[in-house]
Amino acid sequence: MDLEYLIRRSDISSRPSSIFMFHGYGSNKDDLFSLEQFLPKSYSIISFNAPISLPFGGYSWFNIDYSDIIENNLDKRYKEINESVEMILNNINSLIKKENLNSEDISILGFSQGGSICWKLGLDNSSLFRRVIPLSSFIHPSYLNNELESYKDKLIYCSHGSLDDVIPLSLVDEHILNLSNKNDLTYDKFDSGHTISQENLVRLINWINQTKI
Repeated sequence: MDLEYLIRRSDISSRPSSIFMFHGYGSNKDDLFSLEQFLPKSYSIISFNAPISLPFGGYSWFNIDYSDIIENNLDKRYKEINESVEMILNNINSLIKKENLNSEDISILGFSQGGSICWKLGLDNSSLFRRVIPLSSFIHPSYLNNELESYKDKLIYCSHGSLDDVIPLSLVDEHILNLSNKNDLTYDKFDSGHTISQENLVRLINWINQTKI
């Protein structure tokens, strides 16, 4: 399945770096794409639309209810998550060729449910993505099937609001801290809810600029 997407092309013509974006549950491709104005013009920015249309509007990467997150129970969604990740991977590989992107500098960024997709996609395909950027998202233990050693040298930026009442901080802290022992991982916490705060955005943009090739 070909996913809908928005793109802001790089201002360089030959093999630009890129950032692929995955929005949260109930949102759409326009949401995170609004960040493109703050990102380096040398990057191509591509924001995907999730494939599942929701009855109340917006889209989803996989079906979920709030209890799945609170109970840390994504096992029943595992097949859907894998199918979604495979679909995204096919679309990314297609766009790398179509847009002549630099395959050695591909970053992925996701918020909330899109951040969970970002974790799964990045950890399962560590050789493809140079940077993994999950924001205010949940990470299921099953995402860490491999030995933590296999994730080393991965550039990861993740952030979370201490007042997040959608995905409580307590659900993600332990897994992220375990990963941080083996990775170049930056983990920022902010006095905010389930959102990308202004302070978070500034820190994120600085990190992206500091880790440019």
